Amino acid sequence: MLGIIYLIIATVCAAMFSILFKIFHIKGIDSGQAIFFNYLTAFILGILFSLHGELAVNPLKAHWLVPVLILGFIFMAGMVLLSDSTRRVGVAISTVCSRASMVIPIIVSYMAIEGSAKPRWLLICLVLVAMTLTVWTGKPEDGRSYTFRDILAPIIVFITFGLSNSFLKVIQHRVTVADTQAGMTEQAINSELSLVTASVFLVAMLLCSYSFFQKSPDGKRTPLSFKNIIGGMSLGLVNYFCTYTLMLSMKSIDSSILFPIHNIGIVAIGAFVGLWAFHEKMRPHQVLGMVLAAVSIAWLCI
Repeated sequence: MLGIIYLIIATVCAAMFSILFKIFHIKGIDSGQAIFFNYLTAFILGILFSLHGELAVNPLKAHWLVPVLILGFIFMAGMVLLSDSTRRVGVAISTVCSRASMVIPIIVSYMAIEGSAKPRWLLICLVLVAMTLTVWTGKPEDGRSYTFRDILAPIIVFITFGLSNSFLKVIQHRVTVADTQAGMTEQAINSELSLVTASVFLVAMLLCSYSFFQKSPDGKRTPLSFKNIIGGMSLGLVNYFCTYTLMLSMKSIDSSILFPIHNIGIVAIGAFVGLWAFHEKMRPHQVLGMVLAAVSIAWLCI
């Protein structure tokens, strides 16, 4: 039951990403600076939640240090690549590719982690169809023809997001197993997972610090403002709890169930909030996608 609660929190927080970026656009918040403060906030929260008298483990001597360094780079690259893909082929295709990437961690978990359930391919296909219908607007971005780089961009997004979730799952599993065998308490295990989360965000923060040196097309740098900091802190809050609670839910929910629910939930919540808060209109095929999403989640819970 606790795993389900963690999964719900992770899904709601992840759905908040697109909502916050929508607010950033409306309020004129600089996304580059906001992303930096997002990672800084998430790093601080990760350290705070990892403390129970003292650090659970020395990060510089931890067995997960190298994988976390790689994951931090993938996290940062994923955000940059998603932005580039959105610019090239639009929000719909980019969103579908980022969420459809759930296939990769499901396969990796089945092949690399003993005891993982066999992927339910028919259900996975239904989830992919539901996500595609829900986010597809039916409107071409413009009249131009796609170049090879345009086609390649969403494919790279698919691979990058799939790799990040795969790394996250494998790291969570190895930390949990090693700590359990060492006789560590549940609190200590969760503290180390929070420290893992903080380390990932620290690496991503250092990598995106270049945003303060970027210039706009007119040759000027965006001045640091209070609203950029507040926007980044809000994003960091949901980013941390999304990543941390997702790892906690991974401890008790198999990947073949967790990732489909998580991804279809993100798409469904985003579509609902867009309809309710931003008065975005839904087309008939998007309504059908929402219905299929509900059917998919119900099927997964059987």
